[in-house]
Amino acid sequence: MRRALLGGAAALCLASALAAPAHAGIRHTVVTADSPSTGQPVIGGGSWIVNKPSGYYVGRAMPGTTFDNEVTSSSNWHYGRGYNPNMCGWVMPGSLGPTIDTVADSCSSDTESQLSHRMTVGKDYNAAAHVAQDGTAVPAGSCTLYYNYFVGTNFAGGANGGHWADAAGPASSTVYYRFTTLDGRAAVVRDPALGWGFVPFGCVTRPSPLYNDND
Repeated sequence: MRRALLGGAAALCLASALAAPAHAGIRHTVVTADSPSTGQPVIGGGSWIVNKPSGYYVGRAMPGTTFDNEVTSSSNWHYGRGYNPNMCGWVMPGSLGPTIDTVADSCSSDTESQLSHRMTVGKDYNAAAHVAQDGTAVPAGSCTLYYNYFVGTNFAGGANGGHWADAAGPASSTVYYRFTTLDGRAAVVRDPALGWGFVPFGCVTRPSPLYNDND
């Protein structure tokens, strides 16, 4: 069952159900969600994986992959494990399709808390914390944008980086730079034609100044 805030009576009743699994999430097929900024289906399909509700892009749950929903926020963002890529994070409202099965939770509340701080997932941001919700327009060279770069949720020193996957196509000549991965090998950008994704570090000219304050 999803972790959530329960009333006293409901919580007591739940605690007494000893036969039920203590920590289990519901696994769903991922479907394409609507963008909270445009109201239109997300460019590229599926759902962004972000570090917290309405947070920073750290990957993409592609349509037809699966997601274990362990926590649902009041605004219907969902925390749990995306199985491709294999990582913990939040997916968007409207991104969970048919139920597949029930699985043991594998994304802890400690991981949820750590992920919520932007310096856990990246560096050299285009704006100070809580100032911007989009990237800064920068020129991009001839390179491919990928929807995924990370496998696993061990961001320390960029340990989970380097897994370029789900190629979207050639990057546009202008993209919107958001931050650099901790291994220094990729930049997270919003491409006006392809949506959010990753490009090689050398593909973009980063803006100035850059910010490394935590949130």
